[in-house]
Amino acid sequence: MDEFTNEIDEEIKLLKGKMKSIKCLTKHINKKFKKNFPIYRIQYRTDKFLKQSYGIPEDDAHLFVEIAKQDVKDNGGSFFYEKGLEDKFYCALYVSKAMLLFSEKFLDLVLIDSTYKRNRFNLPLVNILGVNNLGQNILLGFALLTNETKESYDWIMKKLEIVWKKDPLNIICDECPSINGGIDFYSIFCKLIRYHFEFQKSSHKLCLACSKKYRETFFRVD
Repeated sequence: MDEFTNEIDEEIKLLKGKMKSIKCLTKHINKKFKKNFPIYRIQYRTDKFLKQSYGIPEDDAHLFVEIAKQDVKDNGGSFFYEKGLEDKFYCALYVSKAMLLFSEKFLDLVLIDSTYKRNRFNLPLVNILGVNNLGQNILLGFALLTNETKESYDWIMKKLEIVWKKDPLNIICDECPSINGGIDFYSIFCKLIRYHFEFQKSSHKLCLACSKKYRETFFRVD
């Protein structure tokens, strides 16, 4: 059985939480160090180092809930969360006061996408973005989910409907079935645009609406 060395451990510590998935990290480690580690061993090692660096993720999840609740109480905004079995974190949606102010003016175009579990909780982070009058990305809210299902996106959209109190004119998302299914009920209010972003190439660095092509489309001045 292959054994971990100090060099391998340092590589895992350096890359933990930064690669797309544990599968990718395992492949990288095996290729670089000419090993044959199964995924579960790299997963165990990564979790161990994360706990050493940051503590237990479940504790941080509850701390996030408390901080968000206090922030909304002190400064305004909206925060919703649900607990699952055994009082474990299930999902949450956070909209700060500033995000709420943005939503009052910039709901012409809303972009919804989730990252690929790159945070230490291994949870999908759903980004809810708008575009201001200068064509710049603005954050309208974000959500943490334990899994990406139609029901979880239904939950997000229903909470956003409560927060925004009006309907976006356009929603852009990728071809993820869960996202599309979750916002189908919204299509009676707004024109739904689906576009498959090439996120593997862009690495989420550039929002669709900020590319030159779509800037001209959405912000043309006649």
